[in-house]
Amino acid sequence: MEPSRHKYFSIAAKYKGSLVEDLELTVQKYGDDVVRIQLLNRMHGQQCGVQLKRFCVLFGLAITYFAFALMLSEGSVRFSQAHILYPTILWLAMSILIFRNTLQLVHSEKLFYSWDMALQTETVRTFGRQSVLCVQRGHLHDMVLNEVIENLDIKYMLILRTKGSIFKERPIIPLFNSLSPSFECLQHIQHILHGYWLNNNKGRLDQSCNRDIPSSAAS
Repeated sequence: MEPSRHKYFSIAAKYKGSLVEDLELTVQKYGDDVVRIQLLNRMHGQQCGVQLKRFCVLFGLAITYFAFALMLSEGSVRFSQAHILYPTILWLAMSILIFRNTLQLVHSEKLFYSWDMALQTETVRTFGRQSVLCVQRGHLHDMVLNEVIENLDIKYMLILRTKGSIFKERPIIPLFNSLSPSFECLQHIQHILHGYWLNNNKGRLDQSCNRDIPSSAAS
């Protein structure tokens, strides 16, 4: 089956008044038991470019400052001098911050759900860094779309509620939260997951009931 693709706005893009959707949702279905969902950040390359420009501007300012500092200094210049040491520390701190922000940029979020196996989430960041979380089928309780307050703002989160031994460690697991998709996008994902969840529950329940009903022989 060919994957279906849909474009949505993130919450940040909506606040900025962007006219182009910055998220792409891809749904790949494999029969009635398995589905793979990917939420792609279409602006990841542009966001990395912004960070690169910031670093280049910072580097240019540092070169200009140190050039003038060396020209205007009287006598020998030592690294321990205040007008050299402090700007260098400041430049290093800001460069590290820019590099860290670049590493934290999210390229995509993925979810793989199989009734017979488990649910697996994967977050891919800059340079292909991945963080994977897997929850066994027996530890899945439900998936709900919840309204929360974050930074004095109301937003919606798609939450996986757990049960069993994992409940004490992680009672809830946010799904597709890093890219902050809009309510419409989360609602679409919830509809797909609930379709697989409820259909499979109903199918297994029907099979269990059929096995429990004794067959009657004609007299």
